[in-house]
Amino acid sequence: MKSCSTDINYRKLNSNDISILNTFIHEQLNNIRDDFFYSPKPKIIEQALNSLTGCSLGAFNCNHLIGIRLTYFPGLDIENHGYELDYDNQKLLKVAQFHGTIVKANARFNGVGQELVKMNCEDVSLTGKKIILATVHPENHYSINMLKKNALKTEKQLSNITMFLA
Repeated sequence: MKSCSTDINYRKLNSNDISILNTFIHEQLNNIRDDFFYSPKPKIIEQALNSLTGCSLGAFNCNHLIGIRLTYFPGLDIENHGYELDYDNQKLLKVAQFHGTIVKANARFNGVGQELVKMNCEDVSLTGKKIILATVHPENHYSINMLKKNALKTEKQLSNITMFLA
């Protein structure tokens, strides 16, 4: 049996996790380059935690949150990156949008982020959403490689973000 110090449990996040999630994001943003990740708007966090408008995951070690993968379904909202790809309304409604993978510094490079993205892609496929869009700073090579390992491909390069599509 694995000890608590090495056992990582993954589970879907929901609205009951809002407080722990906000605390986690706030604490972790102090350790991440500002242009690599920005704090999601409260509306996006709420959508990401609602099973009808998102599917997000948390990684836990000893009941402490050590990693998150936020995904929401923007629909026709202006936040949908599909507009930047000239999607029509029908295609916009098929979008699941990644809004960040954050792993605590002391838990990085052991596959937590990779597993969160892999599991989240599987969860998205069960929702009927056919398009996953993600944006990443072009210098964030770790996240870019993590997305590519999960079969997301570069769709569009802008000056400050690379858009990925699955």
